[in-house]
Amino acid sequence: MRFSEHWLREWIDPAADTATLAHRLTMAGLEVDAIEPAAPDFSGIVVGAVLSVERHPEADKLNITRVSDGEAEYQVVCGAPNVQAGMRVPFARIGAVLSGGLTIKHAKLRGVESAGMLCSATELGLPSEVDGLWALPDDAPIGADIRAWLDLDDSVIELGITPNRGDALSILGLARECSALFDQPYNRPTMQAPVVATAESVAARIDANADCPQYLTQTISDIPRMRQTPLWLAERLRRAGIKVIEPIVDICNYVMLELGQPLHAFDRQKLAGDLCVRRAKVGESLSALNKQTLTLDETCLVIADARGPVALAGIIGGLDSAVGDDTDTIVLESAHFVPEAIVGRARAFGLVTDAAFRFERGVDPRLPSEALARAAELVVSLVGGVAGPVASAAGGRTLPTPADIPLDLSWAARRLGLPVSAETATRYLTALGCSVDETQADVLRVVPPTHRFDIAIPEDLLEELARLIGFDAFRAPMGRAPLTIQPVPETRNTAVDVADAMIGRGFFEAITYSFIDPAVATLFAAESPISLANPISSEMAVMRQSLWPGLLQAVRFNQNRQQGRVRLFEIGRIFSGTVEAVQETDQLAAVVCGARWPEQWGEKETPVDFFDLKGDLEAVLLGLGFSLSAGDGERPLISFRAGSHMALHPGQTAEILVDGVAAGWIGAVHPELVDRLDLVGPVFVFSIDLATLAQRRLPANRPRSRFPQVRRDLALIKPAELPVDALLALIREDAPDTLRSVGLFDRYVGAGIEPGTESIALKLIFQNDERTLTDEEIIAIISDIRAKLAQHDIHLRT
Repeated sequence: MRFSEHWLREWIDPAADTATLAHRLTMAGLEVDAIEPAAPDFSGIVVGAVLSVERHPEADKLNITRVSDGEAEYQVVCGAPNVQAGMRVPFARIGAVLSGGLTIKHAKLRGVESAGMLCSATELGLPSEVDGLWALPDDAPIGADIRAWLDLDDSVIELGITPNRGDALSILGLARECSALFDQPYNRPTMQAPVVATAESVAARIDANADCPQYLTQTISDIPRMRQTPLWLAERLRRAGIKVIEPIVDICNYVMLELGQPLHAFDRQKLAGDLCVRRAKVGESLSALNKQTLTLDETCLVIADARGPVALAGIIGGLDSAVGDDTDTIVLESAHFVPEAIVGRARAFGLVTDAAFRFERGVDPRLPSEALARAAELVVSLVGGVAGPVASAAGGRTLPTPADIPLDLSWAARRLGLPVSAETATRYLTALGCSVDETQADVLRVVPPTHRFDIAIPEDLLEELARLIGFDAFRAPMGRAPLTIQPVPETRNTAVDVADAMIGRGFFEAITYSFIDPAVATLFAAESPISLANPISSEMAVMRQSLWPGLLQAVRFNQNRQQGRVRLFEIGRIFSGTVEAVQETDQLAAVVCGARWPEQWGEKETPVDFFDLKGDLEAVLLGLGFSLSAGDGERPLISFRAGSHMALHPGQTAEILVDGVAAGWIGAVHPELVDRLDLVGPVFVFSIDLATLAQRRLPANRPRSRFPQVRRDLALIKPAELPVDALLALIREDAPDTLRSVGLFDRYVGAGIEPGTESIALKLIFQNDERTLTDEEIIAIISDIRAKLAQHDIHLRT
């Protein structure tokens, strides 16, 4: 809502400047969105009277005028097509400054001296629909400063009124609010209904009893056809953002801004008989004031005459009954429509009107008669005419009356965190227009005013007290508690630790959407994904079951922008199960593709492979307190086992095991999936449950042995289908403590090796903490190992 600050100050003028007023309104919940001047900055422009007009001898489109400012006469050359003798216009004398900063000086136009400038409204920075000079009213005081006469040193304040505060959509409502905020009474202008001088009236009846408790009409006849909206009224409408249309319509809009009650005026000659408030019939239509034809149904509340609907009640009038320049008799309408009858109807027709905006939020049921009297008074006094009696119709539904609300002050004090006395609460609530009685100790009975539809329960009263007391009064008490720094347990890896470890390996963190395309989801998991009830789009309709889809989409995004080397990771949540039983799992996932190293002079570019990513994962896990060696019993053992995953390459897929329990996957993205996702392969990924990485086992201190290590290498022939991990487990199974480690350092398949077998080379490290091992002891251990391996068709290579 936009309004003139000076208009508000006619009702109440608190001792506060514009900025302070705006701040107080904002802190009270009526947020000020903007403050702007009512007119641009110009000076030295007065009301001038055009005494004579003559044609310029050297220019067809110029005129030579004589202009008076009440003190002297001036010769001014003017090119406006509408200049004529007798009119009063804005006159910029020598030295005046226009809105664009132009200073008026003596000039000679086609040989004729000009001592000033006659101005249009646009030259003053004001809106105008007239091409030419701004024709001021005939009673404009000659010589008066335009800024002072039109009160242009005003501010236009724009408020963002919330839907619950429909009562604040008027000068009256804002005056009530300021009265409570500044503890100062407001001055309501004198409003007196015009004298009834004719018996002419239009009766009305209400058929839609539940929708309209009250409907009032008043006829005003003998209205002069030559009429004009007073400039002061037009200016107030302009500052409120309402277009000046026609004097009768402008007065209705003015009263709506002043009191908050929407009004409508019908041309009496265009109505057929009396009026009726009813629901529309299926198939009826209305040609609205905006020239839109509305097809109505039984959900629409209308005002109808004997021929059919003439207005969509509380929203917009009809074009066929509209007031025009030739209207001499009008019927003013003022009614109370319940919000339920109006809400949504305007939007259904694509209409946005000030009346609907107010009726949807609720209008004070006491206003119709007062607003009707005010509008009739202004029509008769400003335009002319003879007023008839007020015709009233009442529906079967009574006007809404506020209910009593009990307010327990001890409860209020606990909720607010401030003590609230009965005197304080009564003062603030009375300032809002509430009726307050103390029924018992510390309990008030509060009856809200009829214009406050948003006050219905004790919590609403609490909100009002908080607004008026001021939110600055609510100070959070300083907490008093011992400050202890919680130790960070060394035995736990956090998500930050994991992310730091990945960044240390040259990965960049990505954050992708939890919602993915259902068609993509089926490529990564066989189970049905969890569907969203209201998806953002069809491409984001299910919850992700893996972090890989988002990461691979990020890879494609980078590859499409000539970024071939991509190393990304994400720590995020995946979702499985059903809508009724959703299971959420935090995971770490990563993706690599492109070159192994950034482009450099020291290494040729080689593509990244499975073992590069596996090495990155192993390095990260080692840094997080895991072990790759079974001999280190204090730390969780990481191992890998060949496996099969629908999204991964059949020959380059492995399960990630933590202490022998499956915790994730690593491998190359399936070539068919690479093509389907429009990627440049090969692309490698891994994922692992974050929970398995949370626990860090601290290393145990053990003294370094003073005795030498002994290394023995074994070249073995094993069945090709037997995994190396299984072979190493066989060796470790019954080995003595002196076998400190065993590992693979070579693998060969080819000439000299029987089909179905492969050659591997192992290194075995032996050491004793108490003495040097003898060759005989080592040979005996190796003999036991060979014997055990022979049982699984594993023998020494010869």
